[in-house]
Amino acid sequence: MCACVVSYNSFLFFFAYFYYIYNEMPDLVYYDKTERSFFRKTRSNAIVKLVREQYLRGDIPCMSEQCPSIPPCQRVLDINTNNPKHEGLLSAHADHYVIPDMSIIMRYLEILEQEELTGIILSQTIITSLQQHDKLRTYRKLRQIINDTRRNSVVFYNEVFADTRVPRLAGETASERDWRALCRMANWYSHHLGKPIVLLSEVNSTLNNNDDDDNQGLVTVRTMKQYIDQYWGQHTLLQNLAQVLAEAVLEDDLERIRVTSGGKKSEPAVSGYTEYKPMEELEAGIKSSRYFSGTLRCRSGTRDTGYVNGGQKLEKDILIIGSENINRAVHGDMVVVELLSENNWTTTSSKIGYGGSTEDEYEETRLTRNINTTHPTGRVIGILNRNWRSYVATIQEDTPSNGLFHLAIPLDSVIPKIRLRHHDVKLIQNQRIVVRIDSWPTSSQYPNGHYVRSLGPIHQLDTEISAILVEHGISVSQASQGFSEASLKEMPEDTVATPWKPEQNEIARRKDLRSLTVFSIDPPNCQDIDDALSIRDLDDGRIELGVHIADVSYFVKENSLTDLEARSRGTTVYLADRRFDMLPSVLSEKVCSLRSEVDRYAVSVLWTLDSKILQVLDTWFGRSLIRSSCEMEYEQAQQLLDGESVATNLSTSLSKKLKPFVVKLATVLRAMRRQRLAKGALELESSNEVKFKIGDNHSVTDIIPKDGLEIHGLVAEAMIMANSYVGKRIYDGFKDAAILRRHPPPNAGQFEMLVKAAESKGFPVDFSSNRALAISLERIVKNSAGDPEIARLMKTMATVAMNEAGYISSGHYVVDEYFHYGLALEFYTHFTSPIRRYADVVAHRQLLMCVEDEVAILDRQKKGTSMTLDSKVNDICDHLNLKSRESKFAQRDSTELFQSLYVLQHTTNGNPLIESGVIAEIRSNGFYVFIPRLGLKGPVFLMDKHGQPAVPLSLQSGNSDHDEEYLSNCTIDVSIPTNISVQAATLPHPIQFNLFDHVRVSLKLRKSHAHRHMVYMTLIDLEHTKVEKSIPIMSKDILMKTVMESSNNDDKEEIEDTDDIETGREVGGEKIAMSKQEIETRRQLKKSTKQQGNMYDFLEQFRKMSIAACSYGDNTTTN
Repeated sequence: MCACVVSYNSFLFFFAYFYYIYNEMPDLVYYDKTERSFFRKTRSNAIVKLVREQYLRGDIPCMSEQCPSIPPCQRVLDINTNNPKHEGLLSAHADHYVIPDMSIIMRYLEILEQEELTGIILSQTIITSLQQHDKLRTYRKLRQIINDTRRNSVVFYNEVFADTRVPRLAGETASERDWRALCRMANWYSHHLGKPIVLLSEVNSTLNNNDDDDNQGLVTVRTMKQYIDQYWGQHTLLQNLAQVLAEAVLEDDLERIRVTSGGKKSEPAVSGYTEYKPMEELEAGIKSSRYFSGTLRCRSGTRDTGYVNGGQKLEKDILIIGSENINRAVHGDMVVVELLSENNWTTTSSKIGYGGSTEDEYEETRLTRNINTTHPTGRVIGILNRNWRSYVATIQEDTPSNGLFHLAIPLDSVIPKIRLRHHDVKLIQNQRIVVRIDSWPTSSQYPNGHYVRSLGPIHQLDTEISAILVEHGISVSQASQGFSEASLKEMPEDTVATPWKPEQNEIARRKDLRSLTVFSIDPPNCQDIDDALSIRDLDDGRIELGVHIADVSYFVKENSLTDLEARSRGTTVYLADRRFDMLPSVLSEKVCSLRSEVDRYAVSVLWTLDSKILQVLDTWFGRSLIRSSCEMEYEQAQQLLDGESVATNLSTSLSKKLKPFVVKLATVLRAMRRQRLAKGALELESSNEVKFKIGDNHSVTDIIPKDGLEIHGLVAEAMIMANSYVGKRIYDGFKDAAILRRHPPPNAGQFEMLVKAAESKGFPVDFSSNRALAISLERIVKNSAGDPEIARLMKTMATVAMNEAGYISSGHYVVDEYFHYGLALEFYTHFTSPIRRYADVVAHRQLLMCVEDEVAILDRQKKGTSMTLDSKVNDICDHLNLKSRESKFAQRDSTELFQSLYVLQHTTNGNPLIESGVIAEIRSNGFYVFIPRLGLKGPVFLMDKHGQPAVPLSLQSGNSDHDEEYLSNCTIDVSIPTNISVQAATLPHPIQFNLFDHVRVSLKLRKSHAHRHMVYMTLIDLEHTKVEKSIPIMSKDILMKTVMESSNNDDKEEIEDTDDIETGREVGGEKIAMSKQEIETRRQLKKSTKQQGNMYDFLEQFRKMSIAACSYGDNTTTN
């Protein structure tokens, strides 16, 4: 018996490895038993020998579509469980297959990850070697390649296959045996399939033929460069990658030689950086709760401040402050943290970041909601998993052109500069480039990386759009709108010469609804029409309401090439001026799109309603055939709903036909909406939904906030109703694997900022339940009718304060956790947009199997399905949640890009762009202002980067030319989240900025070489939106007359001046009574006149006082 200490990572690796073998390999047929031994170092540095039994077998499948055996040696389907065990096979159309060795895996994994490389055979030999060297991260990346069935790549278990098993010879090193095992495997494949096999290796140049295998020249050995040159000579990206990775490998080899030769020590560590603790110590510390593990998140605008979730033990975030404490970790890494002593603990910062990245509102709200609470601080002492990705960056401006190494500044400001090698930096200067991080030794201030490719010149629109796609993980194929030829061959034909038509046998299987008046309501020029509506009175006096959804799953079969690509993309990505489809256009814009006056396949939900109380009596789900009467636009439907007899751009006859249906539909959906709101549904919104008018040469001519028409909410109500009923139906059919949409309820602390904001305006907020919160928000809307932006911003604050909704597999949660808090629904899914969301495609497949649709059952019997397996559905949900979130962020970045273009194009002539806005959020160094007209939220800084006050002089003068000049000797008092007060010696009264105050701002553009231009704002003045009649504001004439009179009468006695002020002034022959505000202002003017030596000094003093006095008066009337 021998003792063996297994690390946490090793356990994970073993679990994943054997779980895969158990689930993926066919039933065992044992032929022989052998033993395999190897050595491992224990935690105490002792060397132990481990011996494991192995059972050889003779039925390992080749996993190729070209298998000559009859039947094929691979077992694709387990008939007993209807479960496809092998979704991906080596393609018969490939002209060769590739077997990489360990040197290729470790040096050129990034090339293997490229979508273009297919037909990779990963050997069990490599998997075992990765396990022995604790390369769990590398193994996971390889698993991603294998699991992506578009890559047609497989695992081959050569170590347990009798025909490919290679025992280790006496005196033979492990690497020599492994190479011989790969050669044996390559020979077997060439014999079995008669197809060329390429062995990739950087350390072995010849094929080992000691086993007298005659491969007939079908097996060749190539280095990665040789392979790329031979098979991918015209592929620029792969050529560049091969070159830069080879240079990185050469640099590492030279560094290793330099360090090891002559016993020289490595370079000293950068000040503050330390080596990570051994993995065994980290795992023991995590287990004993001495250390904490989690994902490092760095705050926007700074890479030197981050945090890690402290978990249930701390119930607080652990702050990581300073580069020495972050210790070479990068945003997104899974790190291990050691707490610092309590006297180093601190509170979170509420400053607005000065960097170029946009804040994640959800994360920032979570961090800043408890700014007065002390948080533990810590230091990164180890990395569990590096989550490095492709980064968009720009070469630093002052980089000399004659060096080999250069610094690239990432577009995302939370990522550190990356040191990379490039032979001619002039080729990539002033370009957005894609880079990858390779390593970060303690001796380097910055991580080492390599150049991948160029996206184009900086600040060009197409370049910046490409950068957004890369930053948010939008695949190359989706970004280029490309679908493979094989995928397009799966598509139905729909051309002008041969338009697509329904098949007669399919018509017979479906419910024919072509006699119904069906219509869609969408934005103008919508091409991908997912949904349509119908309503009619039945003969028995009841009402039938119908929602009809494009039948995408009929054309996109599970595990087809199109399905796999759609699953990978996850969603259609909508940007400000373009979209990137999830499906080929022949489906999204033609055959699946519910266009008018053509027959289309649909999946329908039909409700039978009681005509009096509008209660649902019966529901039918199933495949149907519809013919839409009209592709209506929202504005057209709203016009008919408002009583117009003819809608714009609709014929009189069509308007007359559709109007009663639209009115009837609205009546029913209003009732459904009232019922749902009564249960506690929330009416939330986003504050920045806009559309852009784009002219020639990408000029942004206007920004238009999206109107909140009633018809928008009514159509949404129909979709919510359908999603809810389908969610309940698929749960009833597949209780352990239904794809649902979950919105978990928030906790009390999440509403702290909202409660304080509402209280500042006198509004109580009850968040004890969603119903109570809905009533509170409704009360705020009613009581702020005079200033609707208050209600709008509070709804936005409520939205941001909540948890994000996400997809789940029902088997991973208990029933009580399915609830959708925002919609007040027990069951909810996404069913109504299968053209643009893959989750809806899954819901369609599950629904059709639940109702035992003939085609769905036949597909399941022939090819099997994974849509009923909890683990598979859960994996899909995790992937879709990520894709949905990144798509949302890409859309946000696109909106901000076009908003910055608008500001740039409207300020190039030197004229300021002045806008009215509302203070939306108070921070310690300024506040955010929301511009309703532009849907734009931007920062106003009242402090500079060094923490010094920077209050613009324009606040007093009202002149936008003074917005870059600052008041002297200012002090700023902040009360988060409600107000900021500014005091100065020259101000008679403090100037207070309250949350939801209206202000005038000048929109500016902070231009950057390495980042996108960022819109920021400078303060002009407070906007007086509400003035009480009892306190009139001094007119310009009165102010000027006061100035002149004051300058001409400074020889009068102060008592006379006071009497004169209090009795009023005569203007234009009329005696005008003055308010206390005017009286105080005149007193200050008289006092200033006595103290100033000349007229010009007096005028300067008056200019500094006037606006402040008015601001003070305005504050006294609104508070």
